[in-house]
Amino acid sequence: MNKPVRGLLVCVAISATVAMFLLSCSEADHSERIEQHKRLAGELQSNRLFRAAIAEYEKALSFDDLDNFQRANINYLIARTYYSDLKDYKHAAAYYLRAREYDPQGSFMAEASRNLVASLEKLGNVLDAKRQLESATNIDNAPANDDDVAVAKIGSRTIWLSEIEHQILALPPEVQKRFLGSAARVEFMHQYVGVELLYAAAIREDYLSDPDIQRQREQMLKRLVVDRFVVDKVIPQIPVDTLDVHNFYEANKDERYGGVSYDSVRGQVYMDYQTEKAEVAYSEYINTLVQAENVEFLDYNVK
Repeated sequence: MNKPVRGLLVCVAISATVAMFLLSCSEADHSERIEQHKRLAGELQSNRLFRAAIAEYEKALSFDDLDNFQRANINYLIARTYYSDLKDYKHAAAYYLRAREYDPQGSFMAEASRNLVASLEKLGNVLDAKRQLESATNIDNAPANDDDVAVAKIGSRTIWLSEIEHQILALPPEVQKRFLGSAARVEFMHQYVGVELLYAAAIREDYLSDPDIQRQREQMLKRLVVDRFVVDKVIPQIPVDTLDVHNFYEANKDERYGGVSYDSVRGQVYMDYQTEKAEVAYSEYINTLVQAENVEFLDYNVK
């Protein structure tokens, strides 16, 4: 091979190597620049410069080497900014739709679907909002058994008689008696559907994110969990010793029962006896936990 040809091939090889190096550098630079735009967008958003933040997100979207998951996430961030911060529901709906298209199973989809429906409703696109709500709703509409019947429909969701009966059975026994008749049960069903509609509307308006509601929900959940734990684990099945119950009555005969005969207040005595035993078991269990967890009470700081 003559020298000019050999030199040309070397130059071609070097040029190809340089091109590959430059291409790899370019791709690395894109990744860093994308992250830079996202970081800057977050900082602008923190300083309430929302439109400037969107502009930075848009710059990040302009790179072709984004995968669908990245593109979906950035579109979602833009949509959320338009929805929550700028109250621009037209642009919010458009970007929520883009985010869903790029990643239909994204972790943000529950919020995105909810806010998309709310955006369309605020724009007056009621039919579109209804269609989006029905497509996003994933509710098991199967009847409880072969004898179950439909009593109402909310869009594509069916309300079955078993669902209404389950709600009635969850009420206190004395309240359940009000709904023995057909007319009363129909009225209850109408009220139940109304509450379901209001709840769905509140969810679309993102009321679950309200700090006060979140605190109250946390406290309610804590009470329910503690109550169940106390019943299952803390308070044992209290054996009723007839002699012990009678002794309890004698000790409290005048103060609690006004000196009346034991037979006249036997039921109340049993209840009081079990309540007192339960309170003792509860206190003993708490004391055990206090010692096990090495709790230190700083009572002097309570003013």
